[in-house]
Amino acid sequence: MKRNPTESGATKPQDEPGQGVEVHIGRQPILNRARKIFGYELLFRSGRTNAAGVTDNVHATASVMVNTLNNIGISRLIGDKVGFINVDDRVLDSGIVELLPSRMTVLELLETVKVDERVLALCAQARRNGYQFALDDLVSYDGAPEDMFRIASYVKVDLMGTDMEKLPQLVAKLKKHNLKLLAEKVETQEEFELCRDLGFDYFQGYFFEKPLIISARSISPTQMVLLDLSRILAREEEFFVIEGLFRKNPELHIKLLQFMNSAAFYTANRINSIGQAIALLGYRKLQKWVTLLLFAGEGHDTRSVPLFERAVIRGRIMELLASRITSDTSAADMAFITGVLSLVDALFQAPLEKILTDFNLSEEINAALLNHDGVLGKLVSVIETLEQEKYDEMETHLRDVNMTSTDLYIIENNAIIEYESMSGM
Repeated sequence: MKRNPTESGATKPQDEPGQGVEVHIGRQPILNRARKIFGYELLFRSGRTNAAGVTDNVHATASVMVNTLNNIGISRLIGDKVGFINVDDRVLDSGIVELLPSRMTVLELLETVKVDERVLALCAQARRNGYQFALDDLVSYDGAPEDMFRIASYVKVDLMGTDMEKLPQLVAKLKKHNLKLLAEKVETQEEFELCRDLGFDYFQGYFFEKPLIISARSISPTQMVLLDLSRILAREEEFFVIEGLFRKNPELHIKLLQFMNSAAFYTANRINSIGQAIALLGYRKLQKWVTLLLFAGEGHDTRSVPLFERAVIRGRIMELLASRITSDTSAADMAFITGVLSLVDALFQAPLEKILTDFNLSEEINAALLNHDGVLGKLVSVIETLEQEKYDEMETHLRDVNMTSTDLYIIENNAIIEYESMSGM
């Protein structure tokens, strides 16, 4: 996937690593045909702005690897999933890829690499060491590195640069090589379905955030209960009213006790009653928990559900950003709820305006979600432009709230690591 100049696909010269360039890591989910998370592409992010933060592939990839291994730990960053990381011939020749565990690493050979005998030999050696390869940003079969098809396990097809009318022929030719096909820059549900029907195995892009308004999803009984609970909490009803709703719904009762007694919520004493849990959490934190449950689904492995992951990470990033702007904890809680609910239209497959009438939210949150108004709305814009890799717009929104890209990237790292360390809800 192509990057802005501060990411690992850039090719211009940069300062030496010793000059204090700050390195941060983001990630973008890669989904399988069942729309579950299979792995992540690891994204290099520089703490410098686009104008000054230019780097070459060796430095970028080395920075990602060193930061991943030494400062974070790859399992803390991607859990038990597979990590795709950009490399070129110089990175392969340097031997630094051997620092990464082969069983969970796919080396993504950049499209700028000229495949010759030397590169083929380097790739073959890495294959013997257990690494898999992906060919990056393929847009046509003509001129493709034929020899690499025998070494690669995955081919990434860039939908933005591909003639969609010729896509079926391209897929047919690639399938003859027994390759796993990954469609990247998948922006809509229609593109996902087209690629899935053509035989693609994996998909990268934020299409899962886009609602299919033409067929609104019915709200399940459990979600109805959660919506009722959310409204009660927003009105700050008496605790006995809230406790009564839990008592009528044993599954919810059990989930809350499990959460309160898990590593996700540390307390010195065991929680033995709903009343005790409610008193400890309070209205806002309980509302945050309820909001997350809406996205968790019923009977699913939440760690593989991309919408749940994205909602949690959005919420946490916004909460941490708000905490930097103000010391008001209620404002940070509101930011979390706003971040999570910014994806609620995709959850219910219905217009946002219609859904928000069921939540009884504050005017500030509604304005942020519907119009991107106010500070909360500005933070939603920050998150969306980060995900869309619109870095110039992102910088503008950050300046409006007196923050920098470095602040955001550090917070993004922390949110990802926290998410991976969360116990199941």
